[in-house]
Amino acid sequence: MADHPYRLDGELIIISVKLRGKLGSYNGKFVLDTGSSAIIIDHEIASDLGYSAKDGIGFSTVRSAVGKEKGYRLQIESIESLGQKTGSIEVRCHDLKEQGVEGLIGMSFLKQFKWCVDPEKQIISVK
Repeated sequence: MADHPYRLDGELIIISVKLRGKLGSYNGKFVLDTGSSAIIIDHEIASDLGYSAKDGIGFSTVRSAVGKEKGYRLQIESIESLGQKTGSIEVRCHDLKEQGVEGLIGMSFLKQFKWCVDPEKQIISVK
C-alpha cells in the first residue's frame, strides 16, 4: 500500500486532486467525503476545464442544510488523486463557493480502490 498525506480543515479530510478536461488540467484541494456517492466540483472549475451546462449529460440535485441545490452532471477526461488515476469519469457540478470548498471526492472514485485512513499519522493508504 502507498501512503498519501492529507490535512485537516476542522474535521474535514482535505486531499490533493488533479482534474483533466477539454482545456487542460486543474489542481485543487478537495474534501474526501465517504458520505457522498459522487464526485462534486464547483461549476467554475468545470468552466476552467472547458465545460458548461451545455456539455451536461443530465441534471443533478444535492441536498444541503439550506435545501435542494440544482446542478448538472458531465463526463471529464480523468481524475488523479491518492496515487490513482481514472479514465473518463462522471462528476456533478454545483455552486460550492458558499460551502468554502472546491469539490468533494465521493465513493464513485473511492470504491475503485482499497484504502484506509490513519488519523494518527494523517495518511491515507491506498492499494
